[in-house]
Amino acid sequence: MIKNSTAPFLFFLLFCILISSCEKDDICLVETPSSPRLVVRLYDKDNRTAFKAANNIIIHGVGQGEPLITLNTDSLTIPLKTQEAFTQYAFILPSSTASLTVADTLQFNYRRYDRYLNRSCGYRANFILEQNAISFPTNTPVWLESFEILIDTVSNEHQSHLAIYH
Repeated sequence: MIKNSTAPFLFFLLFCILISSCEKDDICLVETPSSPRLVVRLYDKDNRTAFKAANNIIIHGVGQGEPLITLNTDSLTIPLKTQEAFTQYAFILPSSTASLTVADTLQFNYRRYDRYLNRSCGYRANFILEQNAISFPTNTPVWLESFEILIDTVSNEHQSHLAIYH
C-alpha cells in the first residue's frame, strides 16, 4: 500500500525537477541595438556652421556591386566594416556628361572594440575614429574640402560623429 502512494509522489517530484531544469529561451530582441553606423553631417565650406545638402551624391562601397545610397540631404549614416580597420566609400557627383562626373574615394579609419550585451545577443562592435579619420587612397579630393571629428567614439546613431565640409 505504501508503494502505491509513493509512486505518484515520485512521479510528481520527477516532473517538477524536469520542468525547473529547463532554460529560458535566449532570443535577441529586434529592439536591441546592433553595431552602430557612422553618422556624417555635411556642412558648407564657406559657412562652417551651416548645413549643406548634397545634390544626388551616390555613395558606393568600394568593391561592392550596388550603390549604398543616393544622398539628397545633409546627413548620412554609413556602416563600418567590423573585420577591418578601415572602410572605403566612393562619393560620386553625377553630371549630365560622363566626363564631368566627379568622384572622391574616402577611407574611414578606426579601431574597433567589442562590448558584451547579453547572452542572447552576444557582442556589439563599437568604433573609435583615428586621428586621421579620413584618408584619400586614390587621389586628392575634388569636392571635399576638409573634415572634422565631432565625436571620436561611434557607439550610437543619435549623435553626429564626423563633419565634412564641401
